[in-house]
Amino acid sequence: MPLNLSLKNLLSNIKDRITQDGRYYYWGTNDNFPNIVIDSANDSGTAMECIDKLETFISGDGIKNKTFLEQQANPAQKWGDLLTAIDRQLAYFNGITIRVIYNAAGLPARFYLLPIQNIRRRYDGNFVYGEDLGDPQGYKMFTNRKREIIPPYNKNASPQEIRQQIAEQTARYGRQVGSLLYVFIPGIGLNYQYYPVPKWTSGLNDINADAGLSLHEESQVSNSFKAGVIIQTRPLNKELKDEEGYTEYDYFQMESEKFCSPDGSPILHIETLNGESSAVVTPLNIQHQMDATEKATDRIGRKVCRLFGVPPIIAGFSTAGKLGDNQELVNNMKLFQLTLKKKWRLKETLLKELYPSLPSEGFETEPLDLFSFLPDKVLDKMTPEQINEAFELPKVESLGIEGPTAPRQAVEVNEHLKTLTGKQQQHLDRIVRKFGKEELSETQAVMQLTSGFGFTEDEAKSYLDIV
Repeated sequence: MPLNLSLKNLLSNIKDRITQDGRYYYWGTNDNFPNIVIDSANDSGTAMECIDKLETFISGDGIKNKTFLEQQANPAQKWGDLLTAIDRQLAYFNGITIRVIYNAAGLPARFYLLPIQNIRRRYDGNFVYGEDLGDPQGYKMFTNRKREIIPPYNKNASPQEIRQQIAEQTARYGRQVGSLLYVFIPGIGLNYQYYPVPKWTSGLNDINADAGLSLHEESQVSNSFKAGVIIQTRPLNKELKDEEGYTEYDYFQMESEKFCSPDGSPILHIETLNGESSAVVTPLNIQHQMDATEKATDRIGRKVCRLFGVPPIIAGFSTAGKLGDNQELVNNMKLFQLTLKKKWRLKETLLKELYPSLPSEGFETEPLDLFSFLPDKVLDKMTPEQINEAFELPKVESLGIEGPTAPRQAVEVNEHLKTLTGKQQQHLDRIVRKFGKEELSETQAVMQLTSGFGFTEDEAKSYLDIV
């Protein structure tokens, strides 16, 4: 029986049900909402491109505390590897689900990411974990039903309480199952406070349509009249065979196949009622169908990008050209920054909860340079004001231009700097960022500003905030 993928069926409720695993909240009517929407996203080329870009920017250049990334999170993963897996899950859902395993002293010792789609919240505050949870076809439910009841992580639990917990779990499962730290952004709605419902799932029909368009194009390539012809002949004999065993119709078919290369056009053969009629070849114009498919692909693809909060230009759609398009790009970039900040905060919250004694600023994500992901021809058409607005670069009022670092001195800038192109502004800001990260020395940065932009030495030092 085909699955009902209507959004109402998937999202109509998050209800608590009585099951053999206790009273827990169904995630969707059939308790398979996260599994279904993940499959839909994975089937859509545009959605996967958005998820890939989200994962890339969520990871950034890693967190500031690089030493922490080299610590072992569990025997198979360092924290850098585990954070990579967390970033991938965050690209789909605004939620992180970490299993915490304790040592003999009752202290957190190992950390594992559990798939968020396989976890349900019980009415008593504990969690149900099972690989079969949400299986749309129900196969695993009967072949591999291994459920675990995992208590929520409590950083204030005493070692004695943890050792008691370990003893109870060992008696029930034959091993320790630990506790679960579930960090997420709750939604608004009936019981939506229990699970992270991604905003992009509200447009699941568009995501499925994007996947459907790919299938449609494949069908068009494989089965359509690519050369667009119909050949009409008299009725061909299908009964009388020659010494080779072929009929007149067989020879026509073989010759037609020779005419059509593997990526060529199939030919529709229609026999006339009048046996004396001569063959007729009729060309077909199917360009309008191809154009319609292309326009639909672009339109739906952009809608999918908006659902994920990813600027379409980063996902490979056409570049900005007009002033209005540039402003739309600025708005998209600002929204993208907000999306990333929400996900970065979830990682920071997780790590602060697990390591309260470490400086919290070390858990902040170092963002990637968004400039490097935009084509030069787009930046050339953007004004410095638009670039600074898109990438949240503060203004440098005293210099008469904008940049990422406000100077302590007010120094008059050469007039031509007020008319920098977007590409020049990008290069200028990159020099300042590299200097701030100590990738350029003071001498190198000043030299690049004086030789490349006409700064005086005093102006360059002021722009770089050098006292």
